[in-house]
Amino acid sequence: MVCMAILFPGIKIGIASGKGQQARNVIIQKIKGELIHNENIAREIKFPIKTTQDDCVVNFKNGSEIRAIVLGLNQSGESARSWRFNLLLVDEARLVKDDVVEEVLIPMTKTKRQRVIDLQDRYPEIKMSEKGKVIFISSAYLKTCDLYRRFMYYYNSMIAGDKNFFVCYLDYRVGVDAKLFEEDDILSERDKPTMTLEKFDYEYNGTFVGSSSESFYPYELTTKARTIESPELYQPKKSKSEYVITHDVAVSDAKNSDNACTHVIKLKPKPNGSFIKEVVYTKTMNGASLSEQRDFLRELYHVKFPNTKRIVIDAQSSGQGLLALFQETWEYKDPNTKEITEFPPLVDDILENKLSGASPVIRAIQAYQNFNNEFYPYMKSCFEDGTLRLLTDSSDSDDKYKIGEITPEEQLMHVEHDLMISELSNIKQEFTDSSNKLTYTRIVKRRKRDRETSLMYGLSYIFELENDAREKMFQKDDDLSDILKSVFY
Repeated sequence: MVCMAILFPGIKIGIASGKGQQARNVIIQKIKGELIHNENIAREIKFPIKTTQDDCVVNFKNGSEIRAIVLGLNQSGESARSWRFNLLLVDEARLVKDDVVEEVLIPMTKTKRQRVIDLQDRYPEIKMSEKGKVIFISSAYLKTCDLYRRFMYYYNSMIAGDKNFFVCYLDYRVGVDAKLFEEDDILSERDKPTMTLEKFDYEYNGTFVGSSSESFYPYELTTKARTIESPELYQPKKSKSEYVITHDVAVSDAKNSDNACTHVIKLKPKPNGSFIKEVVYTKTMNGASLSEQRDFLRELYHVKFPNTKRIVIDAQSSGQGLLALFQETWEYKDPNTKEITEFPPLVDDILENKLSGASPVIRAIQAYQNFNNEFYPYMKSCFEDGTLRLLTDSSDSDDKYKIGEITPEEQLMHVEHDLMISELSNIKQEFTDSSNKLTYTRIVKRRKRDRETSLMYGLSYIFELENDAREKMFQKDDDLSDILKSVFY
């Protein structure tokens, strides 16, 4: 871009980005931070270089410029419509939606350089062709994203011989060859608990990732549910919404062992008796003792989300020990006032309550095969009808985290939902060879499914609430029908 600015007088070059400050960083870090130390480049630049948010531009002595533009609120592109460029770079392009590319960015590049227009007027007999150009740079992502469709269109056009298009992918080994980083350091990223094989493929291998053809919850289905921009660390003040806390129990701290996983699901009633189900809080723990898990769930229920209707718990194996711990009173010490509050025992809402003063708010789940066969399809129907909503992709919230608008805890919840989407894509439906019974298993056996299992537990209780609500609605209809009969007959 610097070469073109020098060699093509009067050229207008723009930088847009799917991340808020990324376009400015190209000018601040690459041009102002590095390239101006080359005396041949510095000789061509008209100083000072402006780097403010509203006016970030490198002006050249020959009338060329390189300017960073802001796409505006939610990357809508509205604030960038007035600019015109001969060359445009779109950085982190996977975060820029197709409609912004087609309606805002590409039209910017249809204007010719004034030098070319002047030459055409002076020498009309000479044919001059200098088209605008758009360059997309990005990490890869899921095959459901807009960039993948654009990539494949450009790729197919290129291999068909159209010289207006060019694509390539560059994996992490390019950086290793350039001595920017060490290969073993990159490969160690695969072992991190927040890293999935899919995420490593699209972040480091330049590979667009799609669900297996066997997947019961393909990315094409689940990514549409990622609409919640901010998690809730506690329920809002004066909130009337009800919540369900759901918990999958695990205690081992061995390498690659299962995680204990907790979700908080916010319920928003719909007129037909069903609910919008928003997963507003998620936390996983590895190696936490049963008493630590009890204390964590107690604090969620009594302090952070007091409008909770039920705590849904996996009651198999270690879960039985956790249920027993709830059958005791529990003391909470307020960290600010130091005041101690005692809360009553919590017990199963179905079994007979034999403890005096205990609250029947726990729903114990026995997730045997019949349970899975009923609620895996129900969870899929929640994705299909749009009633289940998850947090947005962590890459969308990353800028907010870096500038301090959201906390590390909140950003981690977006990452947890990235991992949950990956877990869901690994579930397949099959029939056993021996008894021909329907089962739900993992496509890749070594991968966990703690997050999606915990979610299914909570949805099983919400399914019951929805059925109860519909029965009451039908009962009202029947009562009205009886009244009308008595009037007219």
